[in-house]
Amino acid sequence: MEPFEYVVVLTSLILGLGIAQILTGIADIVSHWKAIKLSIPHTIYVFVVFFLHIQEWWINYEYSKVIDVWTLQLVFGILIFPILLFIQARMLFPTGLRSSDTDMDLYFEDQWRWLYSIGAMTVVVSIWHNILITNIPLTEQIQLFVLLVAYLVFVVFNIRNKATHIVFLGLQLAAWIIYIVTEESVL
Repeated sequence: MEPFEYVVVLTSLILGLGIAQILTGIADIVSHWKAIKLSIPHTIYVFVVFFLHIQEWWINYEYSKVIDVWTLQLVFGILIFPILLFIQARMLFPTGLRSSDTDMDLYFEDQWRWLYSIGAMTVVVSIWHNILITNIPLTEQIQLFVLLVAYLVFVVFNIRNKATHIVFLGLQLAAWIIYIVTEESVL
């Protein structure tokens, strides 16, 4: 077994757990359809976080081409991103003590600052990975800096306007759809 294969098993496991959280949350909503009050920003963010999981799994293959020496510190650095994604996926839906929550608008209003804070952390980690692992210069990461600033503006200024969240998340979803349609890399 190659070092990359050894590491990718763990990252894939964490990403798979995150995807399972998302799919379980969606299944819970579907199975309690009549009792659930859906939320547009919540629903959009579910898709954004799902696409992030798939994109991270896809991008992980690049590491097999750019990393020659695998150290424990490097592996921990790589694991940060999927761990943050898993935490987001876990927090997307009411669980545990909140498992009886049925109003996704109220749930999202209560959770969005945490979700966006973790979203900002994923952007910082992504920039860090791009610089240290794949050698992408800062000048080619402008879109990530814009996303980071947007997350921070929402969190710092506690922007609660639902329409503003819908626009912000809708733009992210549109960007992900464009990425998926236009991405040409192959395994």
